[in-house]
Amino acid sequence: MDEFLNLEAKEVERWISSDEISVAVEADVFKIVLKWIERSKSERKASFEQLFRHVRLAFLSRDFLWDVVTNKLVQENGDCFKLISKAIKLPGCFPQSPRKGLETRVIVACGGNYTLCYLPEKDEWKRLADGLSERNEYTQMINYRDQLYAIPFHGETERYDPVLNCWSTLDHLKYPTTTVCEVTVIRGEIYSIDIDTSSRKSTIQRFNAERCSWQTVLSSHEGCRPGSCVVAAGNHLYVCGGSLEGDFASKAERFDTVENKWEEIASMQQARAYSFGVATEGKIFVAGGMENWDLYLETCEMFNISTNEWQLIGSLKVPREYGSMVCLKGTGWHKCL
Repeated sequence: MDEFLNLEAKEVERWISSDEISVAVEADVFKIVLKWIERSKSERKASFEQLFRHVRLAFLSRDFLWDVVTNKLVQENGDCFKLISKAIKLPGCFPQSPRKGLETRVIVACGGNYTLCYLPEKDEWKRLADGLSERNEYTQMINYRDQLYAIPFHGETERYDPVLNCWSTLDHLKYPTTTVCEVTVIRGEIYSIDIDTSSRKSTIQRFNAERCSWQTVLSSHEGCRPGSCVVAAGNHLYVCGGSLEGDFASKAERFDTVENKWEEIASMQQARAYSFGVATEGKIFVAGGMENWDLYLETCEMFNISTNEWQLIGSLKVPREYGSMVCLKGTGWHKCL
């Protein structure tokens, strides 16, 4: 509208940098910038670079990226040209979040080399691009910088780009060891807990994305239980249950990633190993698993972080172990192999 096209550059910048604007696709933001500049090109051309930096390149389609790179204003500005060239050559290199109006929350499930996503609002499944290798129950899935990572116990890590609908391999992001290891994301950083049963020690490591390497945070005897359920919540890494010297345990503890120290918390109501869990709204949910090598569990527990208390909640329909659980808009969902 004319009212918008007559705004000052700072007002336009404030608008296009917002998460709240309503656009059909991110490409519309780039088109709006061009239209605003064309209204008075000689005067406004100098503002192009500053405005261009607010276009979220990570959410432009590959076809549209090629349209952008051939735009005259982009080609005449060295910094803008470098940005768009990087977006084309290195998909996923910009850790940006989508506008709120463009967010689509889905549940992604992987098995074998298949990738499927479930849209709860439509109650339908869609098939995404196939993975590059077979996946089993030992493959861990994490959401990091708005992309999906599949980290196998052996082999190369794969990354899924939701904009391009394709997988690529990452040589640098592998399991930090070949022993029992759990990987999760805390405060926007990838952490792992490596459990060495021979030395009876656990090692907390953090992945440095800039250096593409793992850094040891702390090695100790705490949290050293194979088959434990590992859940991230706030600044903490929760380790619940698992196997302790041959017996299944109800013990639970957490690692503070700010203070870099272990803290004891209340034990669970029931001993269990190979269970699965998720955190939401100040609570930890743990489901299923095994009470011993012969007894599979359908029971579920909830830990209230503020009161340091566990309580049994509604059970699963059937006993499960080696499952996975995610939280979507405050509701827990679980998938089992």
